[in-house]
Amino acid sequence: MSINRINKAILCANVGLRSIEKIDFYTSASNPVMKDFCTFFLPSLKYSNYNVSWSFHPVTNGEEKIVLFPKNNDVHIINLKLYKYSQQVYDRIVFLDTKFYDALP
Repeated sequence: MSINRINKAILCANVGLRSIEKIDFYTSASNPVMKDFCTFFLPSLKYSNYNVSWSFHPVTNGEEKIVLFPKNNDVHIINLKLYKYSQQVYDRIVFLDTKFYDALP
């Protein structure tokens, strides 16, 4: 299977977040990882998860993060300094959603 087919399969997949209710992005407009994430992954996530609340907050002091609010009223913070590629951020959000869903009673 060619890399283009793999990329198309990943980018066009319908990924429904089952346990995350809200996602807050605290990032600068110049962050290349978040630029790619917003270009390639965020549109499909928003389309598949119309019930999830999304908000963006500009940050200038370098404290870039993503805050996830799952249904169990917990809060999880993803530090964007740890990620080099937007695919890693996407994978982490999907992985955490699965972990949160498995932890629900």
